[in-house]
Amino acid sequence: MICLPYAGGGASAYAGLLRRLTDLTVVPVQLPGRENRIGEPPAFTIGDIADEVAPATGEPYVLYGHSMGARLAFEVARELRRRGLRGPSRLYVGGAHPPDRRVPLAAAADLPDDAFIDQLIRRSGALPELRDLPELRELMLPVLRSDFAWIKNYTFVPEPPLDTPIVAFAGLDDGEAGVAEMLGWARHTSAGFRLRTVRGGHLFVKDRPAELAALIAADLTAEDVPHEPDEVRLWVGPAAGRDTELRRHAGRGAVGVSDAGDLTAVAAGHGPGIGVCVLRARDLGEQPAELSEDEREQVEEAAEEDRGWLALRAVTAKRALMAADGGDADPAAAGFPDLADPGPWRIQSGTEPDRLSRWRITHVALHTSRGEALAALAVPHDGVRLSLDLPPERAR
Repeated sequence: MICLPYAGGGASAYAGLLRRLTDLTVVPVQLPGRENRIGEPPAFTIGDIADEVAPATGEPYVLYGHSMGARLAFEVARELRRRGLRGPSRLYVGGAHPPDRRVPLAAAADLPDDAFIDQLIRRSGALPELRDLPELRELMLPVLRSDFAWIKNYTFVPEPPLDTPIVAFAGLDDGEAGVAEMLGWARHTSAGFRLRTVRGGHLFVKDRPAELAALIAADLTAEDVPHEPDEVRLWVGPAAGRDTELRRHAGRGAVGVSDAGDLTAVAAGHGPGIGVCVLRARDLGEQPAELSEDEREQVEEAAEEDRGWLALRAVTAKRALMAADGGDADPAAAGFPDLADPGPWRIQSGTEPDRLSRWRITHVALHTSRGEALAALAVPHDGVRLSLDLPPERAR
C-alpha cells in the first residue's frame, strides 16, 4: 500500500498504519521539504510522484491518500493510466473533498502567517505548537504554504472515471470533509464505491490508526467487520441484489427498504426508526404532494435547471423521514429551510409533529445508466457512523 500525505505531513503520518497492517507492505511516499528531505525545496509535481510509484506497478498494489494526499493519489492513478501502467486495485481516500470540488480551506493560503496557522489549527487539526514554537513554525511554514498553494491552484480536468474501486473514509468529527463531501468520490469510479466512517477528526489517519487499519484489512480480505451499535449500513444497487442484501441484515434492530424501478436501497442498523428512500429523477412528478408551501417557493425561485433536483432532494428526504417515523404525519407539514443545503438536514424548527425533529437526513447522489437518482437516509440521532456500498453494477 503506497501512501501519500496530507498538507504539511510527512511519511511518519503513516507510522500507525505501518505498525498495524502487518500483512501488508505499507510504503509512505516522502515528499520533498519534509522530515528526511527537509533540505529540499518543498515543490512537487504529479509526474514526479508517478515516477516514484511506477516501479511498484509490476505487482498488485493499492493507493491511500489523506486530505491533500487523496487528490494526489487520484491524479497519480490517472497519470499511471495515461502511461499504460497497471492501476491500483483500490484507491483509498481519507478526509478529502472530491477532485471536482473546491477545497474551502484552500482560501487560507492567501492569509498572513498568523491567520493562516490559526485556520489550520482550528479547522484541520494542525499542531497548536505551530502557534507557540517559533522553531517549529519556521520549519513548517514553507511546506504548508507550498502545499496549500498546490491545493488552491489545482484544476480538475474531466477524464473517464477510474476503473478502480474507490473506498472513502470520513472522520465522524471532521468539519472540513465529512460524509456529505466524501460521497462525491463516487462520481470518479465505474468499479464500485464504498464509504466508511471513522471516529475522530480530520487527521484520523494519524490519530485513530487502529480503527482505520481494521477497516482497510477487512476491505482487502472481503471480511464483514462487526456491526457497531452507532452504525447504519446503506446499500444502493440493482434490484436483483435486494434479497441477498436483506439476508445479510437478518436480525438487525431496524431494516428499511426502498425501490425505484430497477434500483433498490437497503438500510440496516440497531434500534428503531431508520428510514430510507431512493427515487429516480425521471419518476418525480411535476407537483409532488409532499412539498410544503415554503419548499414550493424555494423550487420556483431557483434557476430552472436546478428546480427538479431541489424537489427531488425534498421528496426523498420526506419519504425517508415518514418511513422512519412510521406514523401518520403529513409530509407537507414538515418543512426543510434550505433545499440547496448539502446537509445533513433536519426539519425546520416549529414543524409539527415535534417528534420529527429527532431525525437527521443524509442524501446520496447516484449517477446511473438510466439517469440521475437520489437516495435519502433518515436516522434518529446525530453522530451516526454511515457505512455505504454502491456496487459497480450501478453503471453510469
